Amino acid sequence: MTRKPNRLDRAAERIMDLDSPAYGDERERSVFMESNAFGLTIGLYAGLVGAFIAAVFGLFLLPVTLLVLTTMLPSLAALWYAKRRGVNPQKLAENAGALSTMLGIAVFGVGMVVTFAAMAYTVFAGQPLISPPQFDVTPGEGFFGGMAQGAVVGGMIGGAGAIIGGVHGYRKANRTRDVHEG
Repeated sequence: MTRKPNRLDRAAERIMDLDSPAYGDERERSVFMESNAFGLTIGLYAGLVGAFIAAVFGLFLLPVTLLVLTTMLPSLAALWYAKRRGVNPQKLAENAGALSTMLGIAVFGVGMVVTFAAMAYTVFAGQPLISPPQFDVTPGEGFFGGMAQGAVVGGMIGGAGAIIGGVHGYRKANRTRDVHEG
C-alpha cells in the first residue's frame, strides 16, 4: 500500500486500534474479525427485515433510516476501509463468482424491492398494508405501562452494569499484566 494515510485513515486506525492486545494472537484475531463480519452480516439482514416491517405498517422515515444506518452505512464503511488498504471487496466478489455472494446480492435486492413496494402501496393507496396496533401506555397502569417502566429501568441498569463490568475487566487485566511483568 503506497497511499498516504489521511485524517479519516488515522481516525479509523484509532477506532479499530488493531495493535491492541485485545485482539489476541493471530488465530484469535482472525476468529475475532470473522465474528465481526458475522455480526455485521446479521445486522445487515436485521436492518433489512426491520425496514420491511416498518414499511408494511406505513412508516416512511423509519424504513429509509434503517436501510441507511443498518445496511448502507456499514457496507460503505467496510468498502471504504478495505479499499484504503488496497483490497477491493467488490472486485474479489466479482472474480470469485461465488454462489453465496450472488445469493446475498439477490436477498438484498429482493428486500429493497419489497420494502419500497410496501412504501409505494402506502403512497398510492393512502393507507398502510397493515395498520399499526395502537398502544396507549400510561406509566404504571396495566400490563404495558408496567412493562414499559420495567423496560426503561432495566435498560438503564443494563447499561450501567456494562460500564461497571467493562471497567472491572479493564482493571483486572491491568493488575494481572502488572503481576506477570513486575
